[in-house]
Amino acid sequence: MDISSTARLPRGAIALAAVRFLLYLGVQAAYFIGVIGTLTYELEASTAAIALAVGLFNLFIILGNACGGSLLDTRGPAVHTLVALATAAATSFAFQLVSVSMASVLAMSAGFGLATGLGFTFLSSYPAYLTIDTEELKRANALLSVVSNAAVVVGPTIGGIIATVLPAQRVFVFAGVLAILGVLPAAVLLRRIGGAPAAERALGRADDEVSSAGTFADSARAVFSVPSLALLFLVGVLAYAGYGAFDPLESLYYRDVLQVEISWMGWLSSAAGVGSVAGAMLAMRVPHRLITVRTLMLLIAAEGAACILYVGTDNVICAICGQVLLGCAFGMVTPLQNTLVQINAPLSLLGRVNSVMNAGFNGAGVLPLFAAPVLADLFGVQAVLVGASCVVLAVPLIALVLRLGKGE
Repeated sequence: MDISSTARLPRGAIALAAVRFLLYLGVQAAYFIGVIGTLTYELEASTAAIALAVGLFNLFIILGNACGGSLLDTRGPAVHTLVALATAAATSFAFQLVSVSMASVLAMSAGFGLATGLGFTFLSSYPAYLTIDTEELKRANALLSVVSNAAVVVGPTIGGIIATVLPAQRVFVFAGVLAILGVLPAAVLLRRIGGAPAAERALGRADDEVSSAGTFADSARAVFSVPSLALLFLVGVLAYAGYGAFDPLESLYYRDVLQVEISWMGWLSSAAGVGSVAGAMLAMRVPHRLITVRTLMLLIAAEGAACILYVGTDNVICAICGQVLLGCAFGMVTPLQNTLVQINAPLSLLGRVNSVMNAGFNGAGVLPLFAAPVLADLFGVQAVLVGASCVVLAVPLIALVLRLGKGE
């Protein structure tokens, strides 16, 4: 990211990026290795047990997202920030007080999912509290994606190092310390935005298109009353349904198809992070005229194509290349998607609108968890992963063709 790219960042964006980085670095270091790795390598859990852990994680992300969005909209950034940081620290340290068992890992998956969902609001909603300018929003969202994806690079690497010398459970100590350190940039951020709900602002459109009433149901109506938000929601839900098969099967793909050790869970995730940082930096260069739903759908299709390369062979080099390309596409998708939502939703509902969007995405990711173990027994882990990748590729392309067919 060059100096000129920071010239249009709103005040407070650096502090916000620091909070996001610290929290997400903990998630990336701890969840995949600390939960999935412990189940796969230490407890030798079944596919169904791994699917249950992932399902709990996603379910509690949805719950945390809903709570976080409501806290932000109704109580303001100060209360939301306090709760998010405290929950992340508490759940991480709590896991150190129990022995490793199926029950404790499942409980940790739920608690850490709640903390992750609460923290997601920093990424999805906070930029709109800092600026009303679309270009600044795009750059702030791109910066958040850069640091998030840098966490994807660094976090699994640190987690992999910890897991080579200590029990995988200890990676959560690292996550807890980072949550405590997040208090420092959070204090700077809250001074920038006043520590109270910001005044309602127009974000490039009239707020009378949607209700600004305060209930979660109103937020859902807001999503479906704006065509661009509704399309974002529907395409995202269908694409995430394809990704849902990856979570319970990915570690088995590493172990049984690629035949690599647990530390490779970190290295391959880091490869995706490298691509994601590059993609997020490219997102800063996207012209204003291309900040559209059409661009987003093409990028989601590119994610699907990269997934096919990632899981389509038993060659670890191909897997690394696929992860880098997947990360690059994902790194562009996230800031553009968040910018589109922030432009089209009123600030008084933005936290809960994002909660609705992400509830749909994470909920769609949960549904395949029930089918993935059965399908893997019938067709094999790799075949299911390739099929899921094809879904991610096809859904946005079909939606784009249908949209063009209607002359949109």
